[in-house]
Amino acid sequence: MIRRIDSLESTDIRLRNSHYARIILSHMMTYGTEYDFCEFYELMKSGKRIGVFACLNGSMTADILDGASLSSGCIRESDEFIRFKSPYFAEMPPELYSKMGISEYQRIKRCFFKVIPGQDSSELNSEPYMETVFATAFNGKDEHYGLWLTDTVRRRNKDITRVYSYHSSVLTVRCRSNGMAYITDVATPEADRGKGYARTLLGKAAFQMKSEGYECYLTADESTWDYYRSLGYEEIGNDIILKLKDKKNYEQLF
Repeated sequence: MIRRIDSLESTDIRLRNSHYARIILSHMMTYGTEYDFCEFYELMKSGKRIGVFACLNGSMTADILDGASLSSGCIRESDEFIRFKSPYFAEMPPELYSKMGISEYQRIKRCFFKVIPGQDSSELNSEPYMETVFATAFNGKDEHYGLWLTDTVRRRNKDITRVYSYHSSVLTVRCRSNGMAYITDVATPEADRGKGYARTLLGKAAFQMKSEGYECYLTADESTWDYYRSLGYEEIGNDIILKLKDKKNYEQLF
């Protein structure tokens, strides 16, 4: 059974220490259940919660709670739930996606890398011009700028998200919990690639996070695996993300 969580204040949700839980927690801390574009659901088995789904605009993140076991019925219901919600992007642990047969989605391999801290955080810009960050990270798709800016500023104001730049390279520390910080949207303008800006930025951001008690990691698809391996980054896991094959649904960024 999957049912909506109407109030986080009256519901004791204890998430495990995982990438997926980290994303779900960041959504909870940013929006709670006040907004229609951010919804939370619980996967139930024999009257007990065994998993949580978070839907934010066009994306979905799911995780299984510590010690939970999935039955074929839970997998089937989760499969049907994803079809019903039709997110453009979904991420979840292998326990869920490995047994699903969702033909509407393409499966994209993803690897997790631990980021090596640099020697210092000097020249790390923590207040970059947001329009430039967006244009660099998302190839200047201006029609999405308002949505991205509203979400990012809200998360920054709650100190859930950090945005950094070094020279023309940018990145976002999307969320932090349980001693881990998730880095995403690492980008450099094409004209400045090959100058080492992104590598230096990653090192400086990781150094800053380490000073605050966090180890940094990022995710990458096959197109950038070799780059992060060349930096000496340790592979700490892998998974598969689901992306809707109908590209018309990719118009949403989140």
